[in-house]
Amino acid sequence: MLKGTLFAFLAFAVFAWGDAVVKAIGHGLDPFEVTFIGYLLPFLLSPVFMRKGDRLDHLFRWKRPWLMALRLLFVAISTPLSVMSFRSLPFAEAFALLFLMPSLVTVMSILVLKEPVRWRRRLAVCAAFVGVLIVARPGFRELLPGHFAAIGCAFASAATVITGRMMGQTERRFTLIGTVFLSTALLSGVLMVPNFTWPTPTQWVLALSFAVTTFAAQALFTLAATYAPAERVGAAQYSQILWALAIGAAFFDEWPDVWSLVGITIVVGSGLFIFAREQAVHHTAETNPAPEPGPVPVPVSGKP
Repeated sequence: MLKGTLFAFLAFAVFAWGDAVVKAIGHGLDPFEVTFIGYLLPFLLSPVFMRKGDRLDHLFRWKRPWLMALRLLFVAISTPLSVMSFRSLPFAEAFALLFLMPSLVTVMSILVLKEPVRWRRRLAVCAAFVGVLIVARPGFRELLPGHFAAIGCAFASAATVITGRMMGQTERRFTLIGTVFLSTALLSGVLMVPNFTWPTPTQWVLALSFAVTTFAAQALFTLAATYAPAERVGAAQYSQILWALAIGAAFFDEWPDVWSLVGITIVVGSGLFIFAREQAVHHTAETNPAPEPGPVPVPVSGKP
């Protein structure tokens, strides 16, 4: 279990550095072009995740096609939105808004899955939204497109989690991972056409670095899920906010003010509380006839 936890922390560290590379690319490349390059290489390398009995045509053989298609659409939407948010917002601020995802999962669980959610988690959801308002401070400073992109990414990532819960463990691991890379690359490849520009040598290095970190983080994430239970893997994602604060200060000269730090603390604390309560509820439920477990949690920054 310790090995799995270490792999999880390492995976989310690599995810954070990949997002830092996206921020370093800046506005020089269209976000869909960045996403296309960043996901095409991982797709080409995705056979690494094949197990005995897996075949390439399993990428297109889905047991629950409508839910699978919906999940892939949400993932393909969330990734370019995360790229947009990291390009235009302070690093830690973008992560704070993306960490609204666990609260949105709770809201969608009530509305879509009709799951009972008690007052503690409902209060934590309200606190998370208050934290987001403190971070963004609408009316006191200008709201940028990156703010809306980050919140949109949080919504799409939450919808990915909900569709994953509805699917259960009906699809192969290779199918889940490979199709995420493929669908994201395809959608971004189409949407990048109107604003496509040939990358400069520096942009190529950064974009390919993003692709490498995307694949490496997913590989580490998969190893973590092999050696540790989902609750240990999922909890490790909150370490990303520490990486965001450190990277933002060291490489982008970004120093959150007091109010931003307060909002970030509220959002992350609320997310951790919601995560802990959900794991407690699921652990209690497992003492009864076991429900079908869902897939490993989706990282908040739109990755598979």
